[in-house]
Amino acid sequence: MFSIKIYDIPGSQPLRDVHRKAHLDYLKRFDGQTIFAGPFLAEDNETELGSMRLLDFPDRAAAEKHVADEPYILGGCQERPAIHRWRPGVPHTWRDCPREEGNEQFYVHALDKPGSTGLRAKLKEVNLKYIQARAGNVMVRGPLLSEDGQGEIGTVMLLDFPDMAQARAFVQGMPYNQEGLWEKPEFYRWRFGRVFDRYKVK
Repeated sequence: MFSIKIYDIPGSQPLRDVHRKAHLDYLKRFDGQTIFAGPFLAEDNETELGSMRLLDFPDRAAAEKHVADEPYILGGCQERPAIHRWRPGVPHTWRDCPREEGNEQFYVHALDKPGSTGLRAKLKEVNLKYIQARAGNVMVRGPLLSEDGQGEIGTVMLLDFPDMAQARAFVQGMPYNQEGLWEKPEFYRWRFGRVFDRYKVK
């Protein structure tokens, strides 16, 4: 499985609107392989900053082709794709994840600091207990993996909380974060992709 993060090119919103239908049609083709997909957003909860996807592909070549053929990439809306192997820590997908209607969603993408394999191993159990205590707020989680799929090198999570303050406090309190495992943790608002939203909120 793969985690894919792609950034919007600044000022590309008009182009996004032009290519949105082609983009949505493209995503529908990967319905069966999609664990989660949707845009990550600025704090205003409106401005789209890029796309996040968790997909089940047989190999990196398939993941790279998926990105290369993305209409937003071809249309000049997006750049800098980051593709990592990923392993789910819970069995949820966009179809059946814990989610409370009216809550807001958040995306965490954090790579570990270089040389921190030992620290991750030391913190793994206590970090898991911390997350499990709020399992109802965690739609999906799992480690980013090294290219051979053996080493854990980061974390991806999608969260469901009543507001940003609670979500941010949860992330700040995670042992991985508290103990300095992550190099530059990224925290964004997130929205279910329009073809992957069982509540059809928007």
